[in-house]
Amino acid sequence: MTEKEEIILITREKAFERARHLKRENELIYGVKFNIDHKYLPLDILIPTQRELSEAKLLVVLQEIKHGYDAPIIVLEHREGYYILDGHHRAYALKKLGFSQVECLILKPREEIETKIEETVQRSKLKSLDDIKIVRDKG
Repeated sequence: MTEKEEIILITREKAFERARHLKRENELIYGVKFNIDHKYLPLDILIPTQRELSEAKLLVVLQEIKHGYDAPIIVLEHREGYYILDGHHRAYALKKLGFSQVECLILKPREEIETKIEETVQRSKLKSLDDIKIVRDKG
């Protein structure tokens, strides 16, 4: 079995299920209710929270998008920023393929919350998808 065969991509249904799970988790962590909005956002405004992506997985995602793969990504809307929680490979692949927007499930707290997400991305020097490094998998 090759590396590519071992990579299992999230389905559309699983993305919606994961968003509901993250919503419940965040509600417990922050003690406030969250909404889930479903809309397209420009790729250029998304802020990654992951510094590196797997080259092998990225190649699979690129191929699958060309064949109709369309699971939405999950982002947290916080203080006018949109932080990627799940779907870095999908967002990066879409940008590389020339897309300008991505389908998103947006977790949005109903009231102001204190989170360290801004500090984390600043420390990692992550401002856009262009700041992500692609790493070759050891194997």
